[in-house]
Amino acid sequence: MPKSVIDGFAFSDDADISLASSEIEKIKYIAGKMNMDNPKGVLAVYDKLITSGIFVTPVGYEYLRTLQSFLYKSKDIPDEAVREIPVPISYTRALNIRSEERDEKINYQREARTLRKTFRNEYKISLIVNIILVIMVIAMFIITLKAENPNMINYRTAILNQYSEWEQDLNERETAIKQKELELNMDR
Repeated sequence: MPKSVIDGFAFSDDADISLASSEIEKIKYIAGKMNMDNPKGVLAVYDKLITSGIFVTPVGYEYLRTLQSFLYKSKDIPDEAVREIPVPISYTRALNIRSEERDEKINYQREARTLRKTFRNEYKISLIVNIILVIMVIAMFIITLKAENPNMINYRTAILNQYSEWEQDLNERETAIKQKELELNMDR
C-alpha cells in the first residue's frame, strides 16, 4: 500500500492525497488573506469554514483546530461563541472495518494453509493410486503375454502354435496309419 506524507500525515489513497494537497492550498490562501489581529474576523472565517465543510482531511481539521485554539486564547471572543469542530467520520466504524479486514485476512491465510495441506495430502494419495494403477497395468500385460489362451496381444502366435500342433498331430497319425498299412500289407 503506497503512502504519501502530506503535512505530517501519511495517506495511502491517491484521492485522499489529492484532497489533502488541495486543502493545503486553501489553507495557504485563507491564511494569506486573513488578518489575525482581528479576532472577530477570524471567528467569522472559522464559522464559515465549519459551516461550509470545506475541510475533510486531518490536514484541514488541524488548521481548524489551530484557529479554534487562537479564538479560545483571544480575550475579545467568549468561549461559548467558538463552535466545536464537527467530525463526520465514525472512528468506531472505521476501527470495526479495519478489524473485520484483519480478521478476513487471517481467515484467508488460515484457509490457504488448510487448502495447501489438503492439496498435499490429496496429491500424495493421487500419486500412490496412480503408481498402483501403473503396476496393475504392467501386471496385466505380463499376465496377458504369458497366458495360454489366445487374446488380442498373442492371438497370432497362439493360432500358429495351435495349427502347428494340429499339423504335427496329423503327421504323427498319418505316419502311424502308414505303418499300420505297411504292416497289414506285409502280413498278407
